[in-house]
This record gives sequence, C-alpha cells and structure tokens, in this order.
Amino acid sequence: MELKEDQPQMHEQPGIDAYAAYLPAYGLDDNRLDAVDRPRPGRLTRSVAAFDEDPVTMAVEAMRHIPAADPTAPAHLLLGTTSAPYEAKTSAGVVHAALGLDAAVGAVDLRGQRCGATALDLVARSGAAAALADLRTTRAGAPDELAQGDAAAAFVGGGTRAATLLARAGHTTEVLERWRLPGERHDRVWDERFTAEVLVAAGLDAARRALAVAGLDTVDQVVVSSSNARAAAVLRRTMHGSGADAEIERATGFTGAAHPGLLLAAALDEARPGQTILLLSATEGADAFVWRVGAEARAARGGPSVREQLAARRTIGYGRYLHWRGLLDVQGPARPASPAPASPPMVRGSGWKYRLEGSRCDACGKITTPPARVCASCGLAATGQTTAKISLRDTVARVVSMTRDHLTTMPEPEVVIVVADVDGGGRLSAYATDVAPGDVAVGMPMTPTFRRLWTTDSIHNYFWKLRPWKETTDGQ
Repeated sequence: MELKEDQPQMHEQPGIDAYAAYLPAYGLDDNRLDAVDRPRPGRLTRSVAAFDEDPVTMAVEAMRHIPAADPTAPAHLLLGTTSAPYEAKTSAGVVHAALGLDAAVGAVDLRGQRCGATALDLVARSGAAAALADLRTTRAGAPDELAQGDAAAAFVGGGTRAATLLARAGHTTEVLERWRLPGERHDRVWDERFTAEVLVAAGLDAARRALAVAGLDTVDQVVVSSSNARAAAVLRRTMHGSGADAEIERATGFTGAAHPGLLLAAALDEARPGQTILLLSATEGADAFVWRVGAEARAARGGPSVREQLAARRTIGYGRYLHWRGLLDVQGPARPASPAPASPPMVRGSGWKYRLEGSRCDACGKITTPPARVCASCGLAATGQTTAKISLRDTVARVVSMTRDHLTTMPEPEVVIVVADVDGGGRLSAYATDVAPGDVAVGMPMTPTFRRLWTTDSIHNYFWKLRPWKETTDGQ
C-alpha cells in the first residue's frame, strides 16, 4: 500500500507517552445459585462494572486519568471493545465528546477479540490515543462466569515516557475459538483444549520473532493475555513468566479487548526504568510486543495503580450482579420508563451533557449550571461576548442536600439524588453512584463520573453522576 502524503508518519521512536487503567468499584467472587453448594475449586474474582457503566463510560474514566495538555495532539481517538453499546453508530464519538477533545481529532471504533493488541500497536506507531474497554457477560452459572471481567485501560502515543516499543511481531490464523453472532449477547466458545494448541503455536511464533527483532534472548518480565485460559497457562510456563500477570487475572477475570492493556498497565506500574517487558496477546492468532520501560514511567501513569484499585474494591452478591446485568428479571416499581433523549436537544446542549460545562457570569463571576444567558446569582443577562464556559468534570463538589428515591426505574431498590456545591463555584444536582444510599451525608465530597442513566427506545442516555471523592497521592 502506498503511503499518501497526508497520512500520519511513523514516529522515529514508537512508544507510549502516558497510560492509565480503570477497574470498577465492585468484584464478584461467588456465583453459587444455591448457598448450600460447595464453592468451586480455584476460587476466582471477577471485576464487575456497575449497572450504570458500559465500555463507553469506563473508557471515559480511564482516559480522564491522563492529563490532556493539548486536546488536539492525538490525530485519532480509538475505542477498542467487543461489547460496544451501539452497532452502527460510532461509540468512540461519545467518548470523544465526554473528554472534550477538539473536533479535528478523529473518533474510530475497533472491534473484534484482537482489537486491544491492534490499538496498542497503532498508539505506539502513530501517536494516537486509545481506550480499551470491555464489559463481559456470560449466561448465569456458566463455567467461566468468574473467569470473565470488566475493565478499561488508556494509552497515549507520541512519546516514550512510559515505554519504548523495541519490536512487534504478529501471527494471524483463522480459528473458531470465541465468537458471537449479530444480536446475540453472550460469546460462544469452542472446546478450549483444541483451540489452545492453535493459540500456543501462534503465540510462541510471534514471541520468538519479536525477541529476535529486538535482539534479546530474554526479558525482565513476561506478560501473557489470552482469551483461552489453557493457552495462557502454557505460554506463561513456556516463556518463564513470573506469574504476576496471572495473579492480576485471577483478581479481575479476562477483560476482553481491555486485557492486554490492563496487564501491560499493571506491569508498567511496578517495573523499573530500563527493564524490558514482553507482552504476548494470544487471541485469534497472536501479537507480541517487546517494550523497554521509560525513565519517566511513574510520572507517565495517570490515576491509581491497578493493585491500588483492586485493594479498594468492594464485593457484591450474586443476586445483585444478575439484576444489574438483566439476567434476573425482578419486578420494579409501577411507573413508566424514563423518556428517551432527542437528538436536537443533545446537540444544542452538548456542552452541558457531555462536558458538564457551566457559564461564568461577566458581572459577578458566579457559575450557572446548566449554562444560561441569565446569571442565576445576580440576574444579569450575559453579553454573549465574554461569557466563559467552564467545565466542572474534574472538580470536587460537597453535598448540601439529598433525596432518596424508592421508585427508581434503575436496577436498585433505591438511589440518591444529591445537590452539591462545587469547590470554586457552581452547583450540581445529580444521582449518586458507587455508594450505598445510607452512606451519603451532608458535607461529603464527591466528584463527577460519566455514566449511563438509562436506555429507552434503543437510545442510551449518558450524563454525569457524582461518586465519593477520595484524595490520593496523585490528586485523582
């Protein structure tokens, strides 16, 4: 293929300039339908996205951890997922809007079981930004239910602060291993004993060729991601992995398109500058990457580490998980469904809906939310020339009042609506999330998080909720 003059050029030193991982606040470690049954051997814990999360919202959370000094810097924003909330519509466009990126930045969806590794390659070589996110759902009680999980990881190229790509090799093979037909919700899986042989052969070939290109016989750390647990175990043993990646996987499950990115993020969290990492993704073939950890890897990480997020996670019951996923049909309150959003108002109010923008008054400097031409504080009309729009997405707000709603159409017995004053000005009224209703209190610090409110008439209504804010060493 001929390279056109307007196509992005490859960077002289391909690599990762910044990265972040996002794990939901919940974990499931017991999927017994009957409590008298014995727990299954080899106890696993799967990462569980809340009822108001999906690949779009998790991608936004991961990307928000990475400071964006220049919103026009990446040529493209990539969203890699196997569980996109829309089929024909570009889901990456919603992520783009919520991040407030410049209109010149392209938004592209990547699909398929192998798209996570593809996105990492494009990030390193072209300087794109990518969010890898997946929500994995099986049939209730499936043998691999606890072996699947939900997560997101984000990467930005255009530099080598986090890692330099020394070599990359791929091996493509057509194998019926994990698939899903249009309209189906759950993956179908072939016997892993057969497909493991195919994936192991592909993985070993890709790994050996990547090491040869890098001029290395060994590396400091081996990270293996595979949709086939048997293949992953064989590859880790053959490549003499330390087992740290397997430990993370036992605590999250296989997180689909996000998994190679999640395991790479966990490795970068703990690696020392100058060390080498072999990332091997064996899914529908194999992709092998050899990385050298950058001197600024610690500074390049946005948000808490993977292990810190695992330590802060809360356990949920199996019945609650099934209800969240729509796998358990529970009678809710007798009230009509919430209305679907319409396209014209969403376009006109995109600054408020996606970027949580308020308007700062020319005269008194107070912030009005939603943005308006008349100041809610002093009552003066805006001039239209100097009125500033200010985003409240990354602020801290403190609860001043709350209402507990027991007639919600959401899959929870009750939710809390809070009114909160934003530090620095502005007031927000929003649903509280990732917190028990009884734990919300006046004065509690909270911070906005992008979530799905509800889905009506096949339209997903996204907006911002408030979750408890905890100060961390990196200020996230």
